[in-house]
Amino acid sequence: MTDSDATFTAAIIATLLVLLAAAVVTDLKSHRIPNILLAPALSLALLLHTMHGGPGGLMMAVGGLALGLAMLMPLYLVGGIGAGDVKLLGVVGSFLGPWGAVVAGMGTMMIGGIFGIVVIAWRHIRLVPAIHAAQMPSPSAGESHISADLTLLKPQEPVTTIAYAPAIAAGTVTALWYIDFLPERLLG
Repeated sequence: MTDSDATFTAAIIATLLVLLAAAVVTDLKSHRIPNILLAPALSLALLLHTMHGGPGGLMMAVGGLALGLAMLMPLYLVGGIGAGDVKLLGVVGSFLGPWGAVVAGMGTMMIGGIFGIVVIAWRHIRLVPAIHAAQMPSPSAGESHISADLTLLKPQEPVTTIAYAPAIAAGTVTALWYIDFLPERLLG
C-alpha cells in the first residue's frame, strides 16, 4: 500500500467513524438522523474518492451510494425504518464503494434484526407485570376481571421506534473488518 493509499484509507475510516458516532448519538436522542450531518459527509466522500481515483473513484462512490440506498429502501417503504437510516447507509456506501455498501448493508440488516428481537423481547418483559396487574380480580363479583385502567399497558414509546443507527454503525464496522478495509498498517 502506498503512502497515498494509506492516507486515503485513513481519511475514509476516520470520517466514517466520526459520522457513525454522531449519527448514533443523534438517533438515540431524537430518533432522527439529520441531513445537516449526512450532506457534508456525502460531499466529503465524493470529494475524497474523486481526488484519489479521478472519475473512476467518483463512480465508485456513486455506485456505493446507490447500493447503500437500495439496501434499506424496502424497509423504509414498509415503514420499518426512517428515511435518515436509508440515507445514512447510502452515505456509508459512498465511502466504502459498491462492495462495501453491500457488505455493510447485509451486516446492518443482520445486526438490526438481532437488535429488533432484543427490543421486542425487552418491551414484552416490561409489559408482562403490567398485564398481570391489569388482570387482578375486582372486589365485586359482577365486574370484569380486567381492570378498567389499561393505561399500564401502553408502552412508553411506539413499538416501531427503534434507533437503527447503532445497527448501521455495527454493520459498517463489521464490513470494515470483513472486507479487510482496515489494513494492518493503520491498526498499528
